[in-house]
Amino acid sequence: MRITIQPPGAAGTELQADNELRRAFGVLRGAGILTRGGGRFADSSIAIILSHETDAQPALAALKEAGIQALAS
Repeated sequence: MRITIQPPGAAGTELQADNELRRAFGVLRGAGILTRGGGRFADSSIAIILSHETDAQPALAALKEAGIQALAS
């Protein structure tokens, strides 16, 4: 399951996007949600790949609570 992370603000810089990705990894790790990896992809999106599809809803909830905008796909 892929979780796409939205950078803060409409026109976030690459540094802001990278920081948001690192923060999202930290939130998921703290919530006990396993990931397979993530980063910046060819379509310019930033995303995290979850180890288990069943973790999508808990992951989105944890990210929302932390103020990180994310979408599951």
